[in-house]
Amino acid sequence: MHYDVIVIGAGSVGMAAGYYLAKSGKNVLLIDAFDPPHQSGSHHGETRIIRYAYGEGAEYVPLVLEAKKLWEDLAEASDRKIFMQTGVLNVGEPDSDFIRSTISSANDYALPLEVMRLRRFNGAGLVLRFPSILPVAMNQHLGC
Repeated sequence: MHYDVIVIGAGSVGMAAGYYLAKSGKNVLLIDAFDPPHQSGSHHGETRIIRYAYGEGAEYVPLVLEAKKLWEDLAEASDRKIFMQTGVLNVGEPDSDFIRSTISSANDYALPLEVMRLRRFNGAGLVLRFPSILPVAMNQHLGC
């Protein structure tokens, strides 16, 4: 058989690449050491997190926003609920690169983000106590 593309590794990235290549009309072969789904890869299990305000850098935000659309398309095509909106809570020192970058990327892309300074957080039945007053960046529109 002839394949237009052979993808080595059928994890989350390889599987997505194969899916979109096939959807575009390519004849695709995925090769993996295991039959998916399996628990031997770096992305296994039922939980993942989606964040839009990105502490690792604002350059990731457009990619994550596009990924959100693709997840929504997959949910619709599979007729399955694959995203649960739980909210994301980022806690850290005010001068940490991660907290500053999270807040900055939210501002750059007009993302909803509530920034608070707290010793204690009560939300969704969860009580957290912090050793000092720390900034907390909360986005209730995110989840896993």
